[in-house]
Amino acid sequence: MERALAELDEADGALSSAAGRWERLLADDIDDAQARAHLARLRPTAPSPLHRESEHAGMTETLVSPEGVEALRYRLVREIGRGATATVYLARDEALDLSVALKILHPQLAGARPTEVLARFLAGARLLAGLRHPGVVAVYDVDEPARALAMEWVSGGTLRARLAAHPDGLPAAEVEATAHGLLATLAFLHDQGIVHGDLKPSNLLSRAPGDVVLADFGTAAQIHREAGAPRLGEVGGTPLYLAPEQLHGAPASAETDLYAAGAILWEAATGRSLRSHADLFQRVQPADVAAGTRPADAPPQLRARVPGVAEIIWALLHPTPTSRRRGQASARPTRRY
Repeated sequence: MERALAELDEADGALSSAAGRWERLLADDIDDAQARAHLARLRPTAPSPLHRESEHAGMTETLVSPEGVEALRYRLVREIGRGATATVYLARDEALDLSVALKILHPQLAGARPTEVLARFLAGARLLAGLRHPGVVAVYDVDEPARALAMEWVSGGTLRARLAAHPDGLPAAEVEATAHGLLATLAFLHDQGIVHGDLKPSNLLSRAPGDVVLADFGTAAQIHREAGAPRLGEVGGTPLYLAPEQLHGAPASAETDLYAAGAILWEAATGRSLRSHADLFQRVQPADVAAGTRPADAPPQLRARVPGVAEIIWALLHPTPTSRRRGQASARPTRRY
């Protein structure tokens, strides 16, 4: 519905309203190429006040705080990613002589109403900084005045890029390694009482084929055992990877993380998304995983492609949340920490 309204607003000349709708769609799905293209036309990217060209010949860009003070510790190399709330740069930490991924909140989001967006950005950064696990991207520094987060640079790119290079699906051995590593990392997070809340291929970084690292904890939630305890982060997620119960208003949980993992692995194995945008618009489940029609065993095409983890993926996609735990329990640990 939002997509149709955005197109109608554009046709009627209500460009500001249309841009707002495209931004909301892009916030739901950062990989939405149509939303990105429309938004690029309606709101061309302006030079960021967080960096500028040096007045001295031969010097490269440096991070600049909102107050205009150069933070000489970081030297920007190039942009490596841009999302609905932040831009990520490959940068050089001059103090440590180390390449880092520098995530900088979009300045316009910290303008008129900075509190909620900035607080969520910093909450996700601090939550991530407290985690130590090979399957979770490491945080080195949080600069609140500059609205920047310095993280481990994972040079292999995203799983989304890897899938784009393999339109028929990844090799079976790579899917199996990805499944076991991802589920081991989720087990660690869930044991810490943390739900990622927005698992998707663009939020998984690759050290090497089959060795993925979780990133972007901006919508993560800290689930406490005490009744009524506050949640950290924002309940959200990307519609294509939401569990069936979330489409009916249920909050993020360990079980919804597992469903998203199953949807990612399905896509890695088959080369196609579990759902289409049409499925979401009609609020229906794909026919082969709809509640009440799901067979006990994984589909033959999935077993043929990835025999080692087909049943695990199928269990993760179970319409009943508690049944997804079987898929996680079936995955063998990939390494000892």
